[in-house]
Amino acid sequence: MKTSEVPVLVVGAGAAGTMLTLELARRGIEARTVDRLPGPATTSRAITVHSRTAEILERIDPELVGRFLERAIHNKGYVLHFVDAEGRRSVVRPGIDFTTTDSSYPYILIHRQDETENFIRDYTRERFGREPEWSTRCIDVRQGDDGVVATLVHTDRGDERETVRCRYLVACDGINSAVRETLKLEQDQSDYKGTVLQNLDAYLHGFPDAEDYVHYCAGTDHFIMVVKLPGGFFRLLLSDRGEAADPNVPTRVAFMNLVDRHFDGVTLGDTVWHSKWESWVRLAHTYRQGNVFLAGDSAHVHSTTGGQGMNCCMQDAYNLGWKLAMVLEGTARPELLDTYEQERRPIAEQVIWAASSLHEIFMGHGKDIAERATRMKDKAFVDAVVGRCSGISYTYRDYVEQPVALSPVPGPAIGDRAPDADLAGGGTLYGLTRHTGFTLLGLPGRGGARPDVEGVLSPFRERYGRVLEAHALDASPSVAAAYGNGGPARLYLIRPDGYIGYRCAVDDAERLEEHLTSSLTL
Repeated sequence: MKTSEVPVLVVGAGAAGTMLTLELARRGIEARTVDRLPGPATTSRAITVHSRTAEILERIDPELVGRFLERAIHNKGYVLHFVDAEGRRSVVRPGIDFTTTDSSYPYILIHRQDETENFIRDYTRERFGREPEWSTRCIDVRQGDDGVVATLVHTDRGDERETVRCRYLVACDGINSAVRETLKLEQDQSDYKGTVLQNLDAYLHGFPDAEDYVHYCAGTDHFIMVVKLPGGFFRLLLSDRGEAADPNVPTRVAFMNLVDRHFDGVTLGDTVWHSKWESWVRLAHTYRQGNVFLAGDSAHVHSTTGGQGMNCCMQDAYNLGWKLAMVLEGTARPELLDTYEQERRPIAEQVIWAASSLHEIFMGHGKDIAERATRMKDKAFVDAVVGRCSGISYTYRDYVEQPVALSPVPGPAIGDRAPDADLAGGGTLYGLTRHTGFTLLGLPGRGGARPDVEGVLSPFRERYGRVLEAHALDASPSVAAAYGNGGPARLYLIRPDGYIGYRCAVDDAERLEEHLTSSLTL
C-alpha cells in the first residue's frame, strides 16, 4: 500500500474545501484536497453569493471578486408575492431589501455554485498550482498522538489504497460526511416536516416582473421561487403539499401550475436541469475531535431559504484557514485552533435561525398566509434577516475574550467584522489589509489629527513583522464613519480574516502587546 505525508488533508472539494485549499495555498502551507467525485459538479443548488462573501473575495484579490461581478446578476433583494385561498394576489416590493446592506456590495450576486467553485479552483490553480484530486474516497480516519492517519481509495486506479499521515484533517465532505460518521461525531437533527423541494432550471418566456429581484411566491399550501440565472434561464424552486410531490403529475406541469397562480402570461421553455430532495436541519455537537475538524455541510445543514448555505461553508473555511496556517508555521499557539468552533458554531446557529424563520414564512404550509405575511412588516425582523443572510451582521464579540479596564474607544468592537473605508491618501482599508497576516492601524483621535504613533507602531513591526503590518492613518470621513469619531487616538488590530482582533487607546498599547504575546509565539 502506498504511504505519504502532508501537513493538511482536506476531504471534499466543494465550497468549503475549495476555499480552504485557497487559503492554505496563499500562506504556503502544503496540503492535499481529495474528493470522491470523478470531477467538479456541473449542476448547482446554491445560487447566491452574499455581501460578506464578496468582501472576502475582494480581500483575497480584486481580480477574483471581479470574475464574479462580471458574470453574476446583481440582484437587489426579494419581492414577496402572496396569494390567499380565494386566489387574491398581493405583493410586498421589496419585501427584503439588500440594497440597504452596509457593504461595498449592497446586493446579492446570483451565481451558480458549480461556477463559483470553479472560479476559485481556477484561481488557485493559476496562482498556486494547487487543484483537487478527484475519484479519491476517504474510507478510514484514525488519530494518534502526533496527528491523523487516513486511508484513501483511488477509484480511478482500480481502487488502489493509500495511507496518508497528516498533522490535521479537515472534513469538508458534505451532509453525509464519511469522516464525521467514522469518528461517530453526533449531530442535532430535525426535519422540516412535509417539505419536499424541487429545483427546475429552465427558460421562461413572458416573465412579467423585474429580473434583478428574487421572487418569493407563497400561498397557504405552496411556495415557489423564481429568479433569473446567468445564462439566460431561470431557477424555479418549488415546495408544496400536493401535486408537485405526486409522481403522476409531470414536473413541468406541477411547476407551471404554481407559477400561474402568481403571474399571467408565462410559458415554460427548454429544461436545463431538474432535481428533488428533502430539507433538513443538522448541527454537529462539536466541530473538532483531536486534530480533525468539520467545516461546511459536514458540520451544519439548514433550509435553502435565504441562500446562506454555500456562503456559510466558505466562511467556515476562511476562518479556519489562517489559524491552521499560523499554528503549522509555528507563529501561533495551538490553542488558537480552539477558537474555530467557539466562533463558527454560534454563527451556524444564527444561520439556522434566519433560514428557519424564512422557511416558516414561505414554506410553513397550512398556516394562515395573512399571518405569515404580517411578519414581513416587522422592520426589526427584516433587518435581522438582511444582516444575517448577507453575513454583514455576524460577529464573534460574544465568543471572544473582551479585555477589561481599557479606556473606552469608539468604533466596532473586538470580534466585529472590520468594515471597509476609503483612506485619506487614496485606496481602501481592504486594500491595505490585502495580505495574509494581521494589520495594526493607528487611527486619529479628537479633531481628526493623525496620531503620532510611529513610536508605538515601530516595536510591533520589529517584533511581529513576520505576521503583522502596521500603518498610521490620516483622518478621512469614511474612516470616521466606519471606525468612530472622537475619543483618543487608538489602535485597531485586524485579523487575517477581516475581523477585529483587538482595539485600544494608544495609551493602552502595552495591553495589546500582552494580547499578542499570549497568542503568538514570535
